[in-house]
Amino acid sequence: MADPVLTLTVARSAAETTHAPIKLPRRPPTAAWSSLAFSAVLVVAIIGLVDSRRVLEHLQRVDARWLVVAFAISLLQLGLLGLRWSRIALALGLRLSWFTATTEYALSILLNQVLPTGMAGDGLRALRHVKRSEEYSVLQVIEALALDRASGQLGLWLVVVLGAPLTLRAGIVSLGGLAAVAFLGPGVLLVAWMIMARSSRWEAPAARVRTYCRRISALLLAPRRAAAHVPLSILLVGATLLEFYVAARSVGVVLPWSQLLWLGPLILVAASVPSFFGGWGIREGASALLFASAGLPRSTGVAVSIIFGVFTLVVSVPGILVLFFDADRTRSADSTPWNDAHALSLCVGAGVALWAHSPPLLAFVAALCFLILAARSRSRWTPDGRFGAPNMVTSLRLIMTLGLLMGYERQPTRVVAACAVLILLLDALDGWLARRLRLIGEFGARFDVEADALLVLTLSVVLFTAGIAGPWVLSAGLWRYIYVLAPAVAPTPRGEAARSGLGRLLYVLMMGCFIGALITPPGTAVTLAALGTLSVSISFLRSFWQRYASTRVSSPVPDP
Repeated sequence: MADPVLTLTVARSAAETTHAPIKLPRRPPTAAWSSLAFSAVLVVAIIGLVDSRRVLEHLQRVDARWLVVAFAISLLQLGLLGLRWSRIALALGLRLSWFTATTEYALSILLNQVLPTGMAGDGLRALRHVKRSEEYSVLQVIEALALDRASGQLGLWLVVVLGAPLTLRAGIVSLGGLAAVAFLGPGVLLVAWMIMARSSRWEAPAARVRTYCRRISALLLAPRRAAAHVPLSILLVGATLLEFYVAARSVGVVLPWSQLLWLGPLILVAASVPSFFGGWGIREGASALLFASAGLPRSTGVAVSIIFGVFTLVVSVPGILVLFFDADRTRSADSTPWNDAHALSLCVGAGVALWAHSPPLLAFVAALCFLILAARSRSRWTPDGRFGAPNMVTSLRLIMTLGLLMGYERQPTRVVAACAVLILLLDALDGWLARRLRLIGEFGARFDVEADALLVLTLSVVLFTAGIAGPWVLSAGLWRYIYVLAPAVAPTPRGEAARSGLGRLLYVLMMGCFIGALITPPGTAVTLAALGTLSVSISFLRSFWQRYASTRVSSPVPDP
């Protein structure tokens, strides 16, 4: 982690005015590729130094279903990170909402994973905060950022200190060695400080460092302020340890909590050192040494560390959605950025979920997208600004659809069919309520269409994974998202085709066929699934024709 004092010093010299232009030095492409190469070489070398055959055996039996658990933990982490950053910013007088802080952290984590040094994402986080709030100086924003990172390190080291008795019992260090490190390090720093303070040459820099240290201590360690962020930092360390435990379980390794509570924090300390790419190489080396010290195979430590890194990278990928959901674009009447991001997310999410044999992962991705839509559209939920009863009904059927994705594998297909029928009845109810209460609006129409599309995708996934239909049935669930993304490949000035009576009829026919396929014998089920897929394909092919071949200008709401 970057030194907060050094960061503040650099920031003060760089930001002379509130609105000074921000210029970042460009990193040569060769440097980035060199960093990636060094990380890769280091990981390969560590695998070779331990038992490469055993490491590969561990990696080959990874249970990808644990990735869903890691994703759920990462959502909790994001919420805690956003809360901590927003609290520290508020203490400095900066306006930063929890939702904005959380979404910006999502993008920052992704960039820290894929760019060298592990701090590039924090730089972008600062730049976007300055751009979003022009009344704050670069120094103020960087100060909040540095204190946020310092709070994270403080929480990590507190956990390391709390786990010291377990470390001593494991025999990693002796009590004398621990005491020597605890007193020798601060003693050397104190002597160096006294020499600098008495030298006229270092008098001015020492005074500046003393001022910054006092300010940081007041902001981080004052009892009232520490109570606002230190518990969050400790909870975040705990969540990261849970991710490490999940990574170990995915390769069949069960780490006792008595080991995890001292082993995990020490590995995290090593991984927090600015390195080539996301801690790769350093983390694996530390894991090999520490697992061996705990009496475990070094190959197991390396395998768990690699899976931990892969899981962390995969669950951070949704952070790219933040670029699509920028506030200045999504608050406008044009919902294209959200549509594109949502369609791309569900296409990729469906592919990854099916590859990993983990449909709940698709439910997490969909839930995240819908939450962002609702949050960004909060001033346009209905014509009178309230959320409204129709949107509540739509939310209920969306929750039921997500529940199907999360647990259909444990339920008989007739239960899934009954849930789908109930969702269809709620679909009719929310439309009736919107007309009855005169709450028809853009958000409600978009919310309704996308909830319908997710139900179609869910049923197509159920039919495929249950062995009722072949992979061709997935096209029924993907048509909507292909239709949304088509203009990115084949631009057109026309909007989406208008909903029609034929489109609604084909939608009802498809849903009836899919539900029937869940409760009929295999031969009939395949026929019904094929008929449903054909009907929705005809509907969307007609919509494509209207968008690209018709001269009539379309209205903004598509066929289902």
